[in-house]
Amino acid sequence: MRTLLVASVLFASISLAQGEAATVAPATPAPAPAPDPAETAPSFDPPPLCSTATGLPAGPAGFGYVEADLATGRRACPRTELGLGVRGGAIIDTPNFYGNLGGQAQLFGSWAFRRKTELFATLEPVTFGFTQNATLTKTEATFGHFTAGISQVVYEGSTIAGAVTGRVLLPSSFEIPGMRLMGVEAGHSVSFRPRRWIEVHGTASLDLTFAIGPARPDPRIGGFLVAGAAWEPVDWFALVVDVSGRVSRVSYLAPMAALRFKVASLGIELGASLPLVGNDRHDFVGGLRVSWKF
Repeated sequence: MRTLLVASVLFASISLAQGEAATVAPATPAPAPAPDPAETAPSFDPPPLCSTATGLPAGPAGFGYVEADLATGRRACPRTELGLGVRGGAIIDTPNFYGNLGGQAQLFGSWAFRRKTELFATLEPVTFGFTQNATLTKTEATFGHFTAGISQVVYEGSTIAGAVTGRVLLPSSFEIPGMRLMGVEAGHSVSFRPRRWIEVHGTASLDLTFAIGPARPDPRIGGFLVAGAAWEPVDWFALVVDVSGRVSRVSYLAPMAALRFKVASLGIELGASLPLVGNDRHDFVGGLRVSWKF
């Protein structure tokens, strides 16, 4: 009897414990927070302008009227490239019995050692000139000018970029007997691309040149401005139309036009310029530049 009573109490205790356990609701995990749409949505921010550059030559046409690449437009976006070119010009002044044909071979290159910073240089390993007046004829071939500079992008967006540029003209040329020409230049270049197929560009600069040697230095200050656009209907061709002007002892206002082509990483530029206003005596200036973009 006692054994039966103990078993009944034990059975009741076990049944009560099981009932209490059954009434405890199982723990429900908290729902995960909804993802933030701003974090999960794909980003459609356009890339910076300079990161979209192609192998086509960029910026204003690269043909000027003075030493090496002084007073010529420069692109705003850095790149690493190596190239060669030829530049020629003619002065035919029949009423004054004067004519001059000149040309220069050019080696040029740039190194974008940072995404927004570029070192560049231009060397004329040989410059040639033929001059004829009423009584004399002169033919000369000599070592030409050498310039070196640096460019730094100072602002950049998806459609516009601007850079400041500094350049020096080193005393390498033998064109002036017994004298060496030196110079410095500072400027600003801008590139604006509102659409993929059009680029608007410009450069403004100030320069100072002077000679060192036994004669007087004859310093000259100049101001230069070029503005224009490149039409790029396809990624391998562009048509460039610019207007450039210079104010100095010799001044001019001149339209410029160039054709640009790209074959793989090879860029080709063929162009010419004709001064219409000013006292510069050139009848035309033109040339060919071929560059390899790395």
